[in-house]
Amino acid sequence: MKTFDSYRLFITPLSPTHIGTGESYEPTNYVIQDGVLHEFDSSAVMKVLSMKDREILLNIANGVLNAGMIESVQRFFYERRTLLMAHAIQCTPVLPGVATLYDKRVGQTANREADGRKVVNRLEIDRTSFNPITRQPVLFGSSMKGAIRTALLDKINNEAGLQKVINHRTNKPRDENNMELQQRLFKYTTRNLELDPMRLVQLSDAVWQGEAGLPAAQVHLAVNRKKTVVLDEQGKQRKSQAEIKELYQILECVAGWRYRAFFAQLNLQLVDSFDALCEANKKHPVKELRFDMARIVKACNDFYTPIMEAENQLMQERGYLDETWRNTMQQLLTAAKSKMQNGEAFLLRVGRHSGAESVTLRGVRSIKIMKGNGQQHENAETTKTFWLAADEKDQSQNLLPFGWLLVEIQPLAVPAEEWIELKTACEPHLSTVREFAEKISQQQAALKHARTLEEARHREEEEKTRLVAVEAARKIQEAEECQARLAMLSKNMQRVEQLIGLAKQRIEQLRGNKEKPNSTFHTMARTLAKDALDHVDWNAEEKFAVADAIANWLPKVVSGIDKDQLKKLKLSMLRGNV
Repeated sequence: MKTFDSYRLFITPLSPTHIGTGESYEPTNYVIQDGVLHEFDSSAVMKVLSMKDREILLNIANGVLNAGMIESVQRFFYERRTLLMAHAIQCTPVLPGVATLYDKRVGQTANREADGRKVVNRLEIDRTSFNPITRQPVLFGSSMKGAIRTALLDKINNEAGLQKVINHRTNKPRDENNMELQQRLFKYTTRNLELDPMRLVQLSDAVWQGEAGLPAAQVHLAVNRKKTVVLDEQGKQRKSQAEIKELYQILECVAGWRYRAFFAQLNLQLVDSFDALCEANKKHPVKELRFDMARIVKACNDFYTPIMEAENQLMQERGYLDETWRNTMQQLLTAAKSKMQNGEAFLLRVGRHSGAESVTLRGVRSIKIMKGNGQQHENAETTKTFWLAADEKDQSQNLLPFGWLLVEIQPLAVPAEEWIELKTACEPHLSTVREFAEKISQQQAALKHARTLEEARHREEEEKTRLVAVEAARKIQEAEECQARLAMLSKNMQRVEQLIGLAKQRIEQLRGNKEKPNSTFHTMARTLAKDALDHVDWNAEEKFAVADAIANWLPKVVSGIDKDQLKKLKLSMLRGNV
């Protein structure tokens, strides 16, 4: 008994696509240089920094957590970017506007609040979804399935309006909400979620399988632009609220025109054979809502193709759209028409800035439009602005829409076939990507050499640190042994050993320097010799030890000591010679 129809999905991104996860690149784990974002493992930073740099970073981190600290941390990593680049775990292309913003603002104050407080450029870059092991992008199955769900709901709704339901608190009619609309169209309830027809559609995450050696993602700016021309009292075009406030986002995106960059598997569960079992049938979606692949493809194409065409037309009229992208898209849709009609390919839109029209149903759209200056919002069937992918924050031409995918469907049971026309359409868009890959390859060779030198310096520094520690341990051991030895000597011999020990310390201090007269040692030696001669508690052996100590060590620490001066210390008498 066959329980599934299984399909392989080849997915080609047609425009920058960002599916967020809440993660971001922070200025403490990336640097940007020459249009390249170099990501490094922040936990490994301490291993590559010199001891001095570690101390500097630790001092910064131990300060007060405020804007000044954040600026200092940003500057710290930026000033050491060459070192950190050599230890990058991934390199990603960055468009010129992003690189310029980074260079101007890293470690700087963005502006100040009314009370004078600093506002720091945090420079976070929102990451697109990725596999933490391979570090390659991923398209979540849930995102794609949600887009398919929207298209199927729209097809069933057939542009009808919302129905009225009774508000149980007021006992008055009201428009059904989004969840009630979905439940009505798909014929399920929150108590019977197993009747949701999308339960029978199983879609895996789409894994990256793009061309090896080419970067998978690119960092864009997302900018907001008005859809229609609105003039102010002076006859000048009004900007959107986001433009006025200079609001933009920095997003890592999967690059467009990457031929079959992702692969996923879609399974359609077959439950018709269970219909004869009454109890089982009650737990399955109704028969007319058990979608096959043909219905899914048609619903997606019927829903998303008009949105793309209308959006592209409007963007072209406003002068926003990149003409090369638009021309390639038109040629592709013409070439793909037969495949789309035959159920072999469909359009899909996913991720951030897909546009409210792409995630709402025709006939029931009510999009909240925010207004400035404390005005109340209004609801409309279409949005008033675009969010578009840009190279520069003030750019108004050669912009791109977000989130468009072309999905190919092939039965899993048959061998995969190439789509030459699609591959050919993608190839011209890869020239800059190939140039970037070549630049990265050359950079990596230079950085590898720098890393080798840095690792050698690091090893040398560690060896010096080790030797200093060994020497310190040796001195401690010698001091302990000396103390133990002194404890076993008489008080007189302890004074002799003290003289010798101080002489040794003095020699250590003078190492590499010119010796200078030291009256302290001369006086100490003279006092010790006199005490040994004048006091009866000194025996012959102890006196002899005094004479040897003075003769051997005094000339080494006091300049100008000659035989005549040593005679004055009566060393012969100490040795028992008259």
